[in-house]
Amino acid sequence: MVIQCNASLKLGSSWPFAFLVLLTLSADAVSYPSSPADPVVQEPAATKKSTEGVSTRTKNTKTEMASVRVKIHLGDRSTLVAETTIPASYSFAHKKGQVQYTQTIRVQDIRELAIESYRAHVVSSDKNGTLFEFEPNAVRIELKDGQVFKLAYLFKELRRLKAHNGDGNFTVYAFFADTWRARVGWSERPQAGERVQGGVTTPTRVAHPAAFTRLEYFETIEASPTGSP
Repeated sequence: MVIQCNASLKLGSSWPFAFLVLLTLSADAVSYPSSPADPVVQEPAATKKSTEGVSTRTKNTKTEMASVRVKIHLGDRSTLVAETTIPASYSFAHKKGQVQYTQTIRVQDIRELAIESYRAHVVSSDKNGTLFEFEPNAVRIELKDGQVFKLAYLFKELRRLKAHNGDGNFTVYAFFADTWRARVGWSERPQAGERVQGGVTTPTRVAHPAAFTRLEYFETIEASPTGSP
């Protein structure tokens, strides 16, 4: 199941939720643990020859966090408004024309973060089908001042988003899995148009119904003064 809740966040009991990364080797009976591992495709590491979309955040840097209110768009076109705690800023490299830039943006300056497409790789394959894992392949970030940045990956801190609202605590994910069967198509995304040839599929814009595809608002939540309710 893709959304994990501590309270009654119901999206439909009959909805297929074969999802996440740690999974059985049988593509015919896929099951995922409640606490998934990070995706296999790792965030690119910064080097002297930085390319567009490469993060410059270092592992040993203490990360300042911020509590924000966001509107979460899911793959089935439903939305959730919730509060979450995520890094207060993000640094990355990007290229415009022939110039390479390093940019740092604050979370409260983001108007929208949208996943525009996904890349896939094979996890397992047998007579029952081929299981693929899908990772964000193109991400668009629009700031509140109108600036737009395009990256080839999603920041690792946002691949798994823990949040809460009036219904309780829940987790949504930016990555997902789906099984391809030659005579049937995709199990979780029957409307997806991409086809598999030689174990390879082209980038797709079609997300799993329960994966988050877009985040909006990023309104910071001020901490209550000491002693305030």
